[in-house]
Amino acid sequence: MRVASVAGRPSPLLRLLPTLVVLTLAALSPACSSGRKPVNPVRGQILVNGKPAAQAQVLLHPVEGGQSEPHPTGQTDDQGNFTLTSYANGDGAPEGSYAVTVTWFRVAAGGRNEVVRYNALPQRYAVPESSQLRVTIAKGNNELTPLQLYSR
Repeated sequence: MRVASVAGRPSPLLRLLPTLVVLTLAALSPACSSGRKPVNPVRGQILVNGKPAAQAQVLLHPVEGGQSEPHPTGQTDDQGNFTLTSYANGDGAPEGSYAVTVTWFRVAAGGRNEVVRYNALPQRYAVPESSQLRVTIAKGNNELTPLQLYSR
Protein backbone atom coordinates (compact mmCIF):
# COMPACT_ATOMS: atom_id res chain seq x y z
CA MET A 1 0.00 0.00 0.00
CA ARG A 2 1.37 3.39 -0.94
CA VAL A 3 0.55 6.51 1.08
CA ALA A 4 1.16 9.63 -0.92
CA SER A 5 0.96 13.30 -0.30
CA VAL A 6 -0.60 15.89 -2.54
CA ALA A 7 1.11 19.24 -2.98
CA GLY A 8 3.16 18.73 0.19
CA ARG A 9 0.11 17.89 2.32
CA PRO A 10 -0.21 14.44 3.91
CA SER A 11 -2.88 12.19 2.46
CA PRO A 12 -6.13 11.71 4.41
CA LEU A 13 -4.98 8.19 5.36
CA LEU A 14 -1.71 9.51 6.72
CA ARG A 15 -3.57 12.12 8.80
CA LEU A 16 -5.77 9.35 10.27
CA LEU A 17 -2.82 7.13 11.18
CA PRO A 18 -2.25 8.53 14.74
CA THR A 19 -5.95 8.16 15.55
CA LEU A 20 -5.99 4.59 14.24
CA VAL A 21 -2.93 3.69 16.31
CA VAL A 22 -4.49 5.06 19.51
CA LEU A 23 -7.80 3.27 18.88
CA THR A 24 -6.01 -0.01 18.15
CA LEU A 25 -3.97 0.21 21.35
CA ALA A 26 -7.08 1.01 23.38
CA ALA A 27 -8.92 -1.96 21.91
CA LEU A 28 -6.03 -4.30 22.69
CA SER A 29 -5.56 -3.12 26.28
CA PRO A 30 -6.97 -5.49 28.90
CA ALA A 31 -10.16 -4.32 30.62
CA CYS A 32 -8.67 -4.79 34.08
CA SER A 33 -6.20 -1.96 33.47
CA SER A 34 -9.10 0.44 32.90
CA GLY A 35 -9.68 0.94 36.63
CA ARG A 36 -13.06 -0.77 36.43
CA LYS A 37 -14.21 -2.81 39.38
CA PRO A 38 -15.03 -6.46 38.72
CA VAL A 39 -18.78 -7.01 38.31
CA ASN A 40 -21.10 -9.90 39.11
CA PRO A 41 -24.24 -10.87 37.20
CA VAL A 42 -27.42 -9.59 38.89
CA ARG A 43 -31.04 -10.45 38.13
CA GLY A 44 -34.10 -9.21 39.98
CA GLN A 45 -37.77 -8.34 39.72
CA ILE A 46 -39.86 -5.28 40.59
CA LEU A 47 -43.42 -5.80 41.78
CA VAL A 48 -45.86 -2.95 42.44
CA ASN A 49 -48.84 -3.92 44.59
CA GLY A 50 -47.89 -7.55 43.90
CA LYS A 51 -47.89 -7.20 40.09
CA PRO A 52 -44.91 -6.96 37.69
CA ALA A 53 -43.88 -3.39 36.86
CA ALA A 54 -43.14 -3.33 33.12
CA GLN A 55 -40.58 -0.77 31.90
CA ALA A 56 -39.56 0.49 35.36
CA GLN A 57 -36.09 2.00 35.82
CA VAL A 58 -33.87 0.56 38.56
CA LEU A 59 -30.76 2.37 39.85
CA LEU A 60 -28.35 1.19 42.55
CA HIS A 61 -26.52 3.74 44.71
CA PRO A 62 -23.40 2.49 46.55
CA VAL A 63 -23.80 2.88 50.31
CA GLU A 64 -20.04 3.48 50.60
CA GLY A 65 -17.64 4.97 48.08
CA GLY A 66 -19.42 8.05 46.79
CA GLN A 67 -20.28 9.32 43.33
CA SER A 68 -17.15 7.95 41.63
CA GLU A 69 -18.36 4.38 42.17
CA PRO A 70 -20.46 2.66 39.47
CA HIS A 71 -24.22 3.11 39.79
CA PRO A 72 -25.60 -0.06 38.16
CA THR A 73 -28.86 0.38 36.26
CA GLY A 74 -31.55 -1.76 34.70
CA GLN A 75 -34.93 -1.61 33.04
CA THR A 76 -37.64 -4.15 33.69
CA ASP A 77 -39.26 -6.27 31.00
CA ASP A 78 -43.00 -7.00 30.77
CA GLN A 79 -42.76 -9.37 33.75
CA GLY A 80 -40.89 -6.86 35.92
CA ASN A 81 -37.58 -8.74 35.54
CA PHE A 82 -34.30 -6.89 35.11
CA THR A 83 -30.56 -7.41 34.81
CA LEU A 84 -28.09 -4.79 35.95
CA THR A 85 -25.52 -2.92 33.88
CA SER A 86 -22.42 -1.14 35.21
CA TYR A 87 -20.11 -0.84 32.19
CA ALA A 88 -21.54 -2.98 29.37
CA ASN A 89 -25.10 -4.14 28.73
CA GLY A 90 -26.12 -6.73 31.36
CA ASP A 91 -22.64 -7.15 32.88
CA GLY A 92 -23.84 -6.81 36.49
CA ALA A 93 -22.68 -4.86 39.53
CA PRO A 94 -19.59 -4.69 41.76
CA GLU A 95 -19.75 -6.36 45.17
CA GLY A 96 -21.17 -4.19 47.93
CA SER A 97 -24.22 -2.74 49.61
CA TYR A 98 -26.58 -0.49 47.69
CA ALA A 99 -29.64 1.70 48.18
CA VAL A 100 -32.10 1.05 45.35
CA THR A 101 -34.24 3.64 43.62
CA VAL A 102 -37.04 2.85 41.19
CA THR A 103 -39.01 5.10 38.87
CA TRP A 104 -41.92 3.89 36.75
CA PHE A 105 -42.93 6.47 34.18
CA ARG A 106 -46.35 6.14 32.59
CA VAL A 107 -48.09 8.16 29.91
CA ALA A 108 -51.60 9.56 30.19
CA ALA A 109 -53.74 11.73 27.98
CA GLY A 110 -54.04 15.30 29.16
CA GLY A 111 -56.31 18.09 28.07
CA ARG A 112 -56.18 19.50 24.53
CA ASN A 113 -54.60 16.34 23.05
CA GLU A 114 -51.59 16.62 25.36
CA VAL A 115 -49.62 13.63 26.57
CA VAL A 116 -48.56 13.71 30.21
CA ARG A 117 -45.63 11.63 31.47
CA TYR A 118 -45.61 10.91 35.21
CA ASN A 119 -43.91 8.65 37.76
CA ALA A 120 -46.55 6.16 38.93
CA LEU A 121 -44.62 5.45 42.13
CA PRO A 122 -44.44 7.59 45.26
CA GLN A 123 -41.47 9.98 45.27
CA ARG A 124 -39.84 8.12 48.18
CA TYR A 125 -38.80 5.31 45.79
CA ALA A 126 -36.91 7.80 43.58
CA VAL A 127 -34.61 9.05 46.37
CA PRO A 128 -31.90 6.79 47.85
CA GLU A 129 -32.31 8.16 51.38
CA SER A 130 -36.05 7.50 51.49
CA SER A 131 -36.57 4.43 49.28
CA GLN A 132 -35.80 1.97 52.11
CA LEU A 133 -34.90 -0.56 49.39
CA ARG A 134 -31.48 -2.16 50.01
CA VAL A 135 -29.57 -4.96 48.31
CA THR A 136 -26.18 -6.56 48.79
CA ILE A 137 -24.29 -7.84 45.76
CA ALA A 138 -21.98 -10.79 46.40
CA LYS A 139 -19.24 -12.37 44.29
CA GLY A 140 -20.74 -14.69 41.65
CA ASN A 141 -24.28 -14.84 40.27
CA ASN A 142 -26.89 -12.84 42.21
CA GLU A 143 -30.62 -13.56 42.04
CA LEU A 144 -32.28 -10.85 44.14
CA THR A 145 -35.46 -11.37 46.11
CA PRO A 146 -38.29 -9.57 44.25
CA LEU A 147 -38.51 -5.93 45.35
CA GLN A 148 -42.05 -5.19 46.56
CA LEU A 149 -43.19 -1.59 46.05
CA TYR A 150 -46.54 0.03 46.73
CA SER A 151 -48.26 2.73 44.69
CA ARG A 152 -49.42 4.57 47.83
